[in-house]
Amino acid sequence: MLKYCLLAIALLVTNNCFAKQNIMRTIYLANKPAFDGDDELSMIGEFGFLLTNGNTNTSTITGKINTSQELPSWSYQVIADALYKESEVQEAGLKTNTATAQKVFISSQVDYKLPQPDDRLFVYSEYENNRFSGFRYQAAIAAGWTSRLWHDQFSEFKYSVGPGYSMAEVEDNSEEEDQKGLIIRAAMEYKRKFSKHATFRQFVSTEADQEFSKTKSETSLSTKISGALAMKLSFILNYDTSVVEESEDLNTEAAVTLVYQFF
Repeated sequence: MLKYCLLAIALLVTNNCFAKQNIMRTIYLANKPAFDGDDELSMIGEFGFLLTNGNTNTSTITGKINTSQELPSWSYQVIADALYKESEVQEAGLKTNTATAQKVFISSQVDYKLPQPDDRLFVYSEYENNRFSGFRYQAAIAAGWTSRLWHDQFSEFKYSVGPGYSMAEVEDNSEEEDQKGLIIRAAMEYKRKFSKHATFRQFVSTEADQEFSKTKSETSLSTKISGALAMKLSFILNYDTSVVEESEDLNTEAAVTLVYQFF
């Protein structure tokens, strides 16, 4: 008899717990805004690691977080990108590991949707700290017009253009001068789905003033492995004519990384 009483109590408690969960779920979904077909919050993480030993000893770590969301009247995107490389160098007959590349890049863009949702006004900002570029930091802000020329289940093309302002502070021991002034920023992005599992992306952005220009191009192909996990092949080109004399204008990165979509 006691066994049946305990079983009945357990079933009652379990049913009560599920009832509370259903009530909380109903309240949450009732307060959750409907996006009328727009995408909800999306967060994608990317990670890559390369280690070589032998005649050349190096280790490279790269990571990236891409967060975006479409709201009824607004949309935004925030990107954080980091790269660190350590190599073995010989100084005074001794081999030591030292950092040969260290970069952090953060950008954000907020769009305000006009009556035609594909036409929008945007505000863009970026910050870059590249240890071996000769600058303590480089930053820019721009605002203007952005539009999505077309989008369907297979492809999408969008662009943005507008005026802005850039700032760059050189290292303390540099003979160069700090840079700042008005710029024009333009960007375009093209995506193409070859199948449910393979996506091609081409992104190009340019910031230019009367003396300098800064261009970034990223070409990538991502392939879904399983569930939310994918593999990405990418080639990045950075061309910056504002760098100090000791640094190269053109830098390239080729990488194979794992991509995970959190939600």
